[in-house]
Amino acid sequence: MSEFSNTVVSTLGPFVGQTAADTCVRATALSLGKTTDDLSAADLPALGANVRRLLGPIAPAAVIEDLIAEIERGIA
Repeated sequence: MSEFSNTVVSTLGPFVGQTAADTCVRATALSLGKTTDDLSAADLPALGANVRRLLGPIAPAAVIEDLIAEIERGIA
């Protein structure tokens, strides 16, 4: 996995579990025709959409946006 992917998984993992976080990253990569090794900061919009879809039913929108912002800070 790329540094980007690892950052995402380590950020989401405590909230949704390691498996769900990893699945979100893999689903993002597949939707973009990439592997998890190829994901980069340029793919953040697609990842954000997947995170929103994953967490939307169980978390408030503000919490989801905070997690996405934390991911952005982690890859900056």
